Amino acid sequence: MTCKKLQLLVVLIIVAIGFNSCVSDDEFGLSNFKEIKAFQLPGQAGLTAISSEERTIIIPMSEEADLSNLVPSTIEISNLARITPAINEAQNFTEPVVYTVTAEDNSTAEWTVTAVAALPNPQLPNSNFDDWYPVSDYQQPGLDADNTVWGTANRALAIAGDANTNPEDLGNGDFAARLTSVEAPLLVRMAAATLFTGTFTEGFPNPTDPRSNINFGTPFSGRPSAFAVEYLYTPGPSYEDADGNPLPGGDQCDIYVLLEKREGDMVQRIGTGWFRSDATVSNFTDLEVDIKYGELTPSDPEFEYANIREGETWGDPQDTPTHITVVFSSSALGDFFTGAIGSELWVNNFELIY
Repeated sequence: MTCKKLQLLVVLIIVAIGFNSCVSDDEFGLSNFKEIKAFQLPGQAGLTAISSEERTIIIPMSEEADLSNLVPSTIEISNLARITPAINEAQNFTEPVVYTVTAEDNSTAEWTVTAVAALPNPQLPNSNFDDWYPVSDYQQPGLDADNTVWGTANRALAIAGDANTNPEDLGNGDFAARLTSVEAPLLVRMAAATLFTGTFTEGFPNPTDPRSNINFGTPFSGRPSAFAVEYLYTPGPSYEDADGNPLPGGDQCDIYVLLEKREGDMVQRIGTGWFRSDATVSNFTDLEVDIKYGELTPSDPEFEYANIREGETWGDPQDTPTHITVVFSSSALGDFFTGAIGSELWVNNFELIY
C-alpha cells in the first residue's frame, strides 16, 4: 500500500468513526433521546446496573460510605439532553433519588437511582466469560454495553481487520475468552490481544500508543488474598521487537490484578497480583496467584515489570480499595509492539479468593 493510499484510508476511517459516533443519538429534527448511559458514586463497590426499560439505576456501595451528601462522580446522558438535579449537585442517597432527563424535544423521563449495600467478598460480573454481546461483526464480553465491566481493543482492530479477543465455545454453555496476537492492519507491526476491566476510549484509537486508548479499572471495594483462573497459552513462533528484529527467548502472556485507591486524579496502588510466563500450556490449567498488599521490593520476582507506573504512588496496604484493574494479554510487551504474531492465550472462570 502506498503512503498516499494509507493516508487516505486513515482519513476515511476517522470520518466514518466521527460520523457514526455523532448520529447514534441525533436525528433530523429535535432529538427525543433521554437516556442515562453511565452513573457512578464515590465509594462505589461494584458495577452500576442500568435498566433502560425500567428507568432504574442500582449502585452497590461499600459499608463505610456516607450516602447522606454525595456528588455523583460520573453521569453521562444522551446527546443534547439535560438532567435535573444537576450533575454537580449533592444528594442524599440513603433513599432512592429521582433524576429527570429532558430530551432536546422537551420530552422527559424519570430515572430512579438507588444505592444498596455491596455483598461481602465481591466477585466481578461475568468473570466466567460466558456472556458476550454483538457489536458490528465482532463480540464483546458482557450482557450489553451498559452492563459490563470488561473491555477489549476489538473496536480498534475491527476498523481495518478482525477482532483478536473472541468467545470460544467449550460446550454446555461454557465459554472461554481467546486472545490472539495478530499482524496489525495499520501503522504498527503487531497487535496484542487484551481483555481488561475498564473501557476502550471514545474517538479514533491511537494505534501507536495502545495504553492511551484504554481507561483501566472498575469500582470495587473487596480485599481478596489471591485470584484464580483457568488458562492455556501458546507463544507464537517468532519473538520480535517493534521493528521485526528477532529477540532471544519467547513471547510471554500477562495475567494480573491491581487493587487501587483513587481520589480525583490520584491513583494509589494497594495490592498487586501478577503472573507472567513464556511456558506453553496446551490444556486448561488452574492458576492461583497471591495478591501482595503494600509496596513491591527488589526481592519480589515481579518487581521489575509490576511496579507502579508514572502518575501512580504506593498507598497504605491497610486501606480499602476503590477500584480493581484486571488484565489478560497474549503478549506481555504488546504495548511496545514486542511479541510474537500468533501467540494465543485462553482464559476461563476468573475468581477472586478471600
